[in-house]
Amino acid sequence: MPAAPFLLALFLLLLAAAPRPVVPASTDRAALLAFRASLSPPSRAALSSWHGPLSASWLGVSLHPPTAAVATPPSVAALALPGLNLSGPLPAPPLALLRRLRELDLSANALSGELPCSLPRSLVVLDLSRNALSGAVSTCLPASLQALRTLNLSANSLRFPLSPWFSFSSRLVALDFSRNALSGAVPPRIVADPDASGLLLLDLSHNRFSGEIPAGITEIRGLQGLFLADNQLSGEIPPGIGNLTYLQALDLSNNQLSGVVPAGLAGCFQLLYLRLGGNQLSGALRPELDALDSLKVLDLSNNRISGDIPLPLAGCRSLEVVILSGNEITGELSGAVAKWQSLRSLSLADNQLSGQLPDWMFSFPVLQWLDLSGNRLEGFIPDGGFNASSVLNGAGGVQGISSGRMISPQLFVSASVDVTGQQLELGYDLRAAPGIDLSTNMLHGEIPEGLVAMKGLEYLNLSCNYLAGPIPAGLGGMGRLRTLDFSHNGLSGEVPPAIAAMTELEALNLSYNSLSGPVPTTDGLRKFPGALAGNSGICNGEGCTGDAGMTEGKMPGSNRHGWLGGWHGENGWVSLGAFCISTVTSFFVSLATLLSSPKARSFIFRPVRIEY
Repeated sequence: MPAAPFLLALFLLLLAAAPRPVVPASTDRAALLAFRASLSPPSRAALSSWHGPLSASWLGVSLHPPTAAVATPPSVAALALPGLNLSGPLPAPPLALLRRLRELDLSANALSGELPCSLPRSLVVLDLSRNALSGAVSTCLPASLQALRTLNLSANSLRFPLSPWFSFSSRLVALDFSRNALSGAVPPRIVADPDASGLLLLDLSHNRFSGEIPAGITEIRGLQGLFLADNQLSGEIPPGIGNLTYLQALDLSNNQLSGVVPAGLAGCFQLLYLRLGGNQLSGALRPELDALDSLKVLDLSNNRISGDIPLPLAGCRSLEVVILSGNEITGELSGAVAKWQSLRSLSLADNQLSGQLPDWMFSFPVLQWLDLSGNRLEGFIPDGGFNASSVLNGAGGVQGISSGRMISPQLFVSASVDVTGQQLELGYDLRAAPGIDLSTNMLHGEIPEGLVAMKGLEYLNLSCNYLAGPIPAGLGGMGRLRTLDFSHNGLSGEVPPAIAAMTELEALNLSYNSLSGPVPTTDGLRKFPGALAGNSGICNGEGCTGDAGMTEGKMPGSNRHGWLGGWHGENGWVSLGAFCISTVTSFFVSLATLLSSPKARSFIFRPVRIEY
């Protein structure tokens, strides 16, 4: 046999017998099928489209686009399987075989177990939020995922402190560990090099972090959103917070922070959302805050902030939501508030404000919620400006809260990074029934007709004041009203029959006034037992016979109408002043009668005999 043909045949035989390398397409297909096999049977059924060769038509699978220069087989670029109720531990080994995987989204499932360290190093986006992952977040996670730009582990059951050496590369753009049970101190350096970091969003809210806010966070100059709310952080707000000149959202609410609101916040001149409520901050607001002219949401509620309101905020004309309730703010309402023409919600409840309600109080064009309760405001309710707000007059199309009880307005701020990874996308959702609360003040006079003409109102509370006169007849035109409270005033006259015909009404309280006359005969008031308690002139049927027509309740101690306000007995209302006058008169009449009788005088003034 010639040598040349023999060598050629041997070469072809060795070539046929040699092991062939596994191409990426078959590797990725095997990895995906192994991933499906590791899940529970119901979860595997959700991935029933994974049959045949690797294809972009498979559920949630995206492939790298083919290139003309190099004829490479297709491979998996992204795997997005959110909200499919996938369960079981996170199958890390098959996922690690997807060596070109850039995006992995398994959010909103039921995956359990601990976080693995063997995920593909090529990952750029990792979203495992809203699962049941537990255990600790190991330092191997940032160490093994150096290419990562977005990491979302929110709404799991992750626990234990983060290591002090826990830090990510400068490529990371968004980090969200919110709504877990992480504890201990916030790592001093979330990123290895703050000066070179591209981090835009840091969300560690709703955990159990304690200690002070590390100064290293204020060195991440490009940070646009910082959320540390609902933890156990203490100490003062770092003075270097003003270094974050790109910051647009800052939420440090519901912690144990003390000290003053730092003047350095004025350096965050792009700030849109500032929430510091639920801490122990004190002192007056600094005039430097006037520079925050882009601010839309300001929440400083439930602190110890004092001083007048709101001169330091006169320049913040973009404000839409202002929540300053539960502080120690004094003085009168300044006209600077009237400059907030974009105002949607204003709460100054439970402070020490005094003086009269200004005429412009209801003149905001998009006002949805106004709460001035629990202050010392006096005088009349101004009769004007009620037609200014399109929302309160029913033209705003705002969906309110369907509830018979008062639900305080809820504010939700959301943040995400845009597709380019260069800008933070922010927004907020204000959930509040269109309403007005002026309760627990010292207002007097009659209820203005314009106030009850606002057809968009769903909540109206004027209780615990000194209002007098009749209930306006126009009240029946408030077709959207759900909650009405005029209790503990001095209102008189009959109950307007139109109230009983208000179909949307879920809560009604007209108790402890001076209302009289028959109860409207319709069934509309029967679902509000006790709504007319403490009105002695109210009766059932035709004509008032003096018998109370509704169940009487006890007068609470919070009624502030003084010792002449009345005493509610077993059988009706008796004026305490009339009771005292009657008692004194009876005493002197009885004494005069006794002294006018000779026998009575001799008996009373007879000499006393001393017997031994």
